[in-house]
Amino acid sequence: DLEELKNSLVVSNAKMAAQLKDIESQILKLLSESQGNILDDENLIDTLSQSKVTSNEISAKAEEAKKTELSIDETRSEYRPIAFRASLLFFCVADMSSVDPMYQY
Repeated sequence: DLEELKNSLVVSNAKMAAQLKDIESQILKLLSESQGNILDDENLIDTLSQSKVTSNEISAKAEEAKKTELSIDETRSEYRPIAFRASLLFFCVADMSSVDPMYQY
């Protein structure tokens, strides 16, 4: 469950970064195509204001995703000692066959 949540956070962060890049590209395109005074270009001004709102939303979502990711990492780290002991136990049992063939499974 936590692994799926972390994977979805990684995917959503990548989508948000791509969306920000698209917005940036669109703004740069409109700026390069603009002729005359850029303050008179209503399409450019609308795009800039819309991109500001979108950028703020993405930043808020990214901050929330960071907090969630930190809590997931904390929960994962609680299981590390258990995983370490389980791996020791597994390899001890697996190597028992070298002590006596009776312990083969």
